[in-house]
Amino acid sequence: MKKIEAKIVSDSINQQGNRITSFILTYPRFIHSELMTHRMFSRNSASSRAIPFEKMVKMIEEDPFIPIAWQKDHKGMQGTEYIKELQKGFSYESAWIRARNSTVEYAKHLHNHGLTKQLCNRLLEPFMWHTVLVTATEYDNFFELRCPKYSFGLNTSKPKIWKSRKDAIREFPDWKDRNDLFWYSINQSQAEIHIQALAETMWDAMNESTPKKLEAGEWHIPFGNQIDHKLLLETCNRLKIPILRWQDGEQVKVWIATARCARLSYMTFEGEIDYEKDIKLHNQLLQNYHMSPFEHCAKVMTSYEFETYVKGIIRLDENNELLETSPNCFGWCNNFRGFISYRYLIETHETRRKNR
Repeated sequence: MKKIEAKIVSDSINQQGNRITSFILTYPRFIHSELMTHRMFSRNSASSRAIPFEKMVKMIEEDPFIPIAWQKDHKGMQGTEYIKELQKGFSYESAWIRARNSTVEYAKHLHNHGLTKQLCNRLLEPFMWHTVLVTATEYDNFFELRCPKYSFGLNTSKPKIWKSRKDAIREFPDWKDRNDLFWYSINQSQAEIHIQALAETMWDAMNESTPKKLEAGEWHIPFGNQIDHKLLLETCNRLKIPILRWQDGEQVKVWIATARCARLSYMTFEGEIDYEKDIKLHNQLLQNYHMSPFEHCAKVMTSYEFETYVKGIIRLDENNELLETSPNCFGWCNNFRGFISYRYLIETHETRRKNR
């Protein structure tokens, strides 16, 4: 049975202390739009348009999303009261499942009359789990807006606020056995409860992960630690791919990882190991200019690049000496800080080639 989950697939830090983290996230499909509002994230996700209708139906029949709690009707964006006891003769979960069954029935009816999966699958989305790959260097704003705000001592001059149950339990170990309703009762966050659960899981995962320190020119590669180096070299030799351009086959690792980021759209990124197919898919993506999967692998900036990739205001005096800068203006490349995405390198090279 699926649950809201965050798994780190690559975690790196550069010499300036900038950290880049790639997650595989599992969450209810209906909160996907809320995650998409965070524009500092690079994302690839499973696609309702790409997944076969029969596979989609099977997923929600065998393991549908069911809300983690049942809130009472309320005004405004976020409620604070939860239904503690089931009404006599009525089960919220059973009613939810009946709604799922009815939706599946109508979706099958439309599909049997020849309607495209692109529409039939949309009907099933409220009951779907969703899988997303997210890579970013900037998570602070997301955590501030989306994490729970478990509170203690709000009537005091220095109330305590935690983003995670685990953080609170470290200070109050006896809270470990408290039930969900207790945690809901001390939560002051205004975010939707399911994206709160996702953000909390991501927060805990980052706090429990130790990023790998990378030097200038090295690469952050999602799924990179899963690549068999011996098999990689055998594939390169068979395909006559030179591996001298980047250190010890790093270039081809980036190709393979990029293909796996793309495969997420139709949920086969953890399938068979076939590096030749991965390399072919990478080349097809590049040829068709399908660029979002190229954003997750990223190269560590050199010191020179960090000082010259700037976002913000820089003022120079008459001798071109630095006079004033915006705070933290150095080291920015699009939505990453301290890292240059593979996509940016490709697009920059292409622009220079066209301008020659």
